[in-house]
Amino acid sequence: MTQASKRIMAKRLEDKVGETFWEVVAKLNKKRETEIFFSELFSRVEKINFIKRLSIVVLLYKGFEWRQICDLLKVSPSTIGKMALKMQSNGFSLLFAKIEQEEDWRNFWKELGKLYLIVTHGDRVARLGDEGVENIYFKRKKKSLL
Repeated sequence: MTQASKRIMAKRLEDKVGETFWEVVAKLNKKRETEIFFSELFSRVEKINFIKRLSIVVLLYKGFEWRQICDLLKVSPSTIGKMALKMQSNGFSLLFAKIEQEEDWRNFWKELGKLYLIVTHGDRVARLGDEGVENIYFKRKKKSLL
């Protein structure tokens, strides 16, 4: 788990630094720039944790079961529970709207789902074929954040 310093920064300074940070992030409009910035900012473990948390909320949004997410991402049910509670925020609503707009993102999560099915149910997937997998596992569901 990442540790926070016990030495607390003045609130005004923290707010100003935070504001500057988000302005910098908002100006990073190329994938490579963003990747370089966060690679320098986060440790390897922090990046993994961030990626797993983001993946958890997207997979929950896409209708995956908790057990499937635990198996796929190697996370605990309590981690999924914490992220499931946070999914109701405005920030995640913005994320989900962006994901639905981007065809590449939709395809990525579908491919991730197929990979999970192949790893966990390879024999069944082979018998069903692509069309069967689509019909059974990737039916279009109405999503609710409640």
